Amino acid sequence: MSRTFLIIGASGYIGSYFLKNILETTELNIIATKTKNSSASISHERVKWLDLDISDFAEVDSFCDQLSKLNTKLDVIYLAAYHHPDNVEKDPQFAWGINIVALGNIINKIPSIRTFYYSSTDSVYGESFDGYRFKETDDHVPFNEYGKQKSLAEKIVLSRGYSVIHYPFLIGPSLANKKHFYDMIVDDFASGKKVEAFSDSCRSSLDFNSASLYALQLIERGDNFGTVNICADIGYSKHNIILRVANRHGFGAENIKSILAKESNWVSIAKRPLVTLLDNSKLKKILALEKIEPKI
Repeated sequence: MSRTFLIIGASGYIGSYFLKNILETTELNIIATKTKNSSASISHERVKWLDLDISDFAEVDSFCDQLSKLNTKLDVIYLAAYHHPDNVEKDPQFAWGINIVALGNIINKIPSIRTFYYSSTDSVYGESFDGYRFKETDDHVPFNEYGKQKSLAEKIVLSRGYSVIHYPFLIGPSLANKKHFYDMIVDDFASGKKVEAFSDSCRSSLDFNSASLYALQLIERGDNFGTVNICADIGYSKHNIILRVANRHGFGAENIKSILAKESNWVSIAKRPLVTLLDNSKLKKILALEKIEPKI
């Protein structure tokens, strides 16, 4: 039986990199879903875009009926979520409908699944103390409603025997039809603006391209690896990351103003940890990797 990639929520930043890398590294066809209000990020003869509201059960039933007629095994990459922590904090009921209820429904109805990888977040863990890097087996102690919902969503996925990816802060040039933080930084540098960056907030940050490529390498193996942290070897502050972006585009440290998150006036509705670091030993062992760092 043939294989087909199914990307649920494909029109965003990481979804666009998955599309690019599937097209570049395989000969497989892709079914990519998006909401009616979003636009297709990458057009290609091997990519079939379909509108799908995952919270509409009738629409999901119709979509899965179409899938059942394809006579193909599906490698599912699930990226759909109500993401922004502040927005989740403002409307947890709406977020729950997307992040929990919709996931629980669709995961039970997609037919002929070969692999299913759910994209989650380091926000499930909480604060890293004394440089501790969270392992996949560590307890979840999320700081906010977004982290709590993603933690519960992971349990749904794992209970079905599927796989979870923990991603840290991801960055890179946007391939989607909207600018990413990366692109805005470059625009600010080009216009002579000084970019403020936290020097005390730290994550195991990675670039979109590497983040998607490592996941695809796991998928190609066809195994269930449970939960896998896909991240860099060490932690990077926002200042570290933005300095890398500046250097790549011919700008220097003088274009960046270092500030402390704990002393800034930045207001967040959702409580956030200052430092969250992940351990990537499992990923490196599976893929026989020696070093992982953000390529930006």
